[in-house]
Parts: sequence; C-alpha cells; structure tokens
Amino acid sequence: MSGTAAPRVRPIGVSEQIRARVSEMSPAERRVARALLAGPPTIGLESSARLAKHAGVSGPTVSRFVARLGFENYAGFQRALHDDIAARVMSPVEVYRQHQAAEQPDGAVSGEGAGARLLRASGAALGEAVMASLRTLDGAEFDRAVDLLVDTGRQVLTVGGWFSHLLAGYLAAVLREIRPRVRAVPPVASERAAAIADVARRDVVVIFDFRRYESDTLEFAQAVRGAGARIVLFTDPWLSPVAEIADAVLPAQVVGPSPFESLTPTLAVAETLMTSVAATLGRAGRRRFEHFGGIADRWVRAWPVDGASPESTG
Repeated sequence: MSGTAAPRVRPIGVSEQIRARVSEMSPAERRVARALLAGPPTIGLESSARLAKHAGVSGPTVSRFVARLGFENYAGFQRALHDDIAARVMSPVEVYRQHQAAEQPDGAVSGEGAGARLLRASGAALGEAVMASLRTLDGAEFDRAVDLLVDTGRQVLTVGGWFSHLLAGYLAAVLREIRPRVRAVPPVASERAAAIADVARRDVVVIFDFRRYESDTLEFAQAVRGAGARIVLFTDPWLSPVAEIADAVLPAQVVGPSPFESLTPTLAVAETLMTSVAATLGRAGRRRFEHFGGIADRWVRAWPVDGASPESTG
C-alpha cells in the first residue's frame, strides 16, 4: 500500500536571498539587486553582460553580486533562478500531479495501519515545514512588521485571496482584540474598492498572496501603496509580485502531506507575529483585550457549565 512521500522543504528562493542580503551589498551590487527585484525575473536569464547593462553596472559587479549570493558562477545563479521561475508559475493542477507522482511506499512500523502511517507522515511534514519557515525568516523584516502593527495610530487592513482570505480574517480577528482599528477586507470587488477609497497615508495593509498570484491582489496593493499605505506581505518562498512594493515580507513554506499547498506554516508565522505584537503592546494590549472581552461576553453565549441546557439558560 502506498504512503505519502515526505514533501521536500523548499530552499530559500533567489529573490528571497537577494532581499536578505541586500544590506550587505555595495551600491553597485544593489543596483543589480534592484534590477532583478523590480523588473521581470527573466532579466536574470539573459547574459551577464545584458544584466549589467540593464542595471547600469560593470560585468565584474554582476560576478561579485552572484558570488555574494553563494553561487560559484553566473550559470549556477541562472539555473537556480530558472527553477524559481518555473515553480513560481506552477499551477495547482501541476502541484497535484507532482504530489501523486512522488507518492511511494512509506516505511511502516510493525502493526501500523494506513491511518497511523498518514498521521505520522503528516506530523513530520508539517513540523518540518513550520520549523523551516520560522528558522529562515529575516529578523529585520519580522521586526518591521511588528513595528507597523503595534502603532495604534495606524489603521490595519488585512486582505487575502482565494483561500488565504481565511488567514487574513483570522489575523484581523485576533489583532482587533489587542489593538483598535483593525478590519478584514473580504475578497469582493466592492469591498476592496471601498477599502482603497478609505485608506489613508500611514495605514498598514497586511496582504496574503500565494502562487498562483492573483492580479486583483497586486492591483489592490499598488493602489493602497499609491495612497501612502505601508504593506506587510505574507507569501510563499517564490515571493508574490507584491514583494516589490512591500515594507516587510514574511515568506513561509507551502509544502505539506496533501496534494494541496499547505497554509499551516503561514499560520505559524502569523501566530508568531501576533505573539510579538501582544508582547510589545504590553499593558495597553492587555487592557484592550480585557475591555474587548467584557463587551464580547454580553453577546457571545458560552455553553453552560452547570449542566443546564442552552434553552433553560438566560
């Protein structure tokens, strides 16, 4: 009987490597970084001379840039970038097919049934993906996200896509208990239009965007950025196009035990972020939480603890 093959945690992507190391680069190397991050990623698949011309630098600068990222030569850099681009545009159907093709007999423990094998493999896969996501997060990016979210003078909007709107709603539901002026924007055109109309300079927009990256989400991000809002982005290892205009980028793995990409690692990153926000807010956050809870207790009917039926209470 076949089992689920352990999914491979995705190594840090080329775009993410560039963002993580740009502060270490010389001014000329940063021009190469900006050319790759701001333009179409296929720029890096052209010759090193063409990339140098596009960035306005010398050929040796491109070589130093590639070496700083840990590649032995430009060809190695291009191979990694090619793999990144291919993965970035992979459709959900292809992800499903690759998962099925990778299924193989799993090493079973004596007497272990199919359900037990799946539970063990799932725990291992999700645990590894969560650990890899948290371990590779850039501390400076994380701190920037925390600084933006603890500033109660800023309104916070959260936005997600087809499935990721569930994470956007969860983040907003928790944040509003410890700080004011937080709301989730549903993935509906009229709601997004209203949010763009209302967004103000210095507001914070938290965006969740994963492959296949949604053009509506990118256009929304560009609109709020144009209005002066700051952007915190949750995305996958290949980085949403929104990363080019985001103030803080928090990538997470999407591998898991199923043929569907997992949002569990992103949820772990979001909960870690909320933990830091709550700790930074300190007493002010606790007072807000107590006040919010007192109001909620009037409207949320908890299950009776005295054995009485819901109908007999109240």
